[in-house]
Parts: sequence; C-alpha cells; structure tokens
Amino acid sequence: MKNKFLKGAHLSERKFKEILKLFSEDLTATQIANISGVSRVTINSYLKKIRLQIVKYCESLQPESSTTGSSWVHRGHPLSNGHDATVAVKTDVDRIIKPVIFGIYKLDNKVFTEILPDVSRSMIQAISRGRSVLETVGSAERIRRFNGVVDLGQYRLYHLGNHHHDPDAGKSTLDDVDGFWGLTKHRLAKFKGLNRNTAYLHLKECEFRYNYRNEDLYNVLLNLLKTFPLNLS
Repeated sequence: MKNKFLKGAHLSERKFKEILKLFSEDLTATQIANISGVSRVTINSYLKKIRLQIVKYCESLQPESSTTGSSWVHRGHPLSNGHDATVAVKTDVDRIIKPVIFGIYKLDNKVFTEILPDVSRSMIQAISRGRSVLETVGSAERIRRFNGVVDLGQYRLYHLGNHHHDPDAGKSTLDDVDGFWGLTKHRLAKFKGLNRNTAYLHLKECEFRYNYRNEDLYNVLLNLLKTFPLNLS
C-alpha cells in the first residue's frame, strides 16, 4: 500500500494523516487509538517513530558545540543500565532513582534542550545559589551556559541567568525558558512518570512543539515526514 509518509506501511496514507493530525493535537496514544480505530500497539509504534524523527530534526538544528556528550539517544549513552526504570516527576518519589536533569537555552529565537547525565542535583543547587564549590570545573562551566536547568525528579526549574547586558533580551529569554518549562511540565505531568528510555524523546517533542507553537503543527509535521519519511523496517 503506497504511503509516502510511512514506507512499508499496511496503513493507508489517509489513515496515517488522521493519526498524525491527532498526534499534532497532543492526544494520548489511547485517545488516538480509540478515535482512529487502529490498535494501541500499532499507534505506540507509529508515535515512537514520529518522535524519533522529531529528535533527529531538532538535533540537526542544534549547534554542534552543544551536543558533545549530552544527547543520550543520539550519542548512544544508555538512559539506564539496561533497565526500564521510571523517571519520577513527582516530589514524593524523587529519591527512587537518579533524576533526569536537562538544560535549557535560547538561540536565534529557538529554545534548545540537552540532557545532562553528568550533572548532579547538588551541582545545580549550588550554582543556582552562586556557590563555586562544585564537583568538576568542566561541568560547572557547562551548566553556566544554560539559561535554566530542570531537575525532573523534583519537577523544578532553576534559573541560572542568561548573561545578557540588554534587559529586553534578558526578559525575552527568561519568558521563553519559563514558557517552555510551563508547556513541558504540563505535558509530562499527564504521564505520571516516564520511562528513562523515552524521556529524551518526550523532551525533544516538547522542544519541537514549543518552537512551532505559532504555526500549524500538523502541516509542519507533514512537511517534515514528506522530506524524511518513516520506515517500518
């Protein structure tokens, strides 16, 4: 069955567009399955492939200097030691596992994010208070270049300052960091916990949704998948 968006699919292009439209409206996999009449297993498979393509696209826009050693999926770093641990996003369970920590920064009117696997909770708490006692100088410098850092275990955003001399530019950056975290917090809360192996996919999806929030996301996704079709094989 020919489908220019999904190679090797046993699903019509019309049905796939319906699924993509529902995804762009930010419905859950269960809701999409119920509306489309496609099985939940199949929907989950398609959504994962869509998110992986979004990750590749977001990473292609990200400055090369910022991705060194930070992207768990793209660089092949394991999210967990082979286990499907759940990333806690509620404070009452934030000590179950090592939290996911990521940085946020703004460049050229876009917001970018990076997972920081070598940054600890104590480090971001120290630097947010202006303290210089950190585990490593290198990690400290990495943290300082972000406008904000989020500890998903505590579900908390730490503002680190943006180093702008222009007050208007500084306020714009702060607004975008807060706006992005607001969207991300709302989206991740509905999962009530994330698998560590998919946390990066959801983070980049939030980045994508925020950067294209003023556009028709469905058309943006159609153009992306027309250029870079999904492949079931």
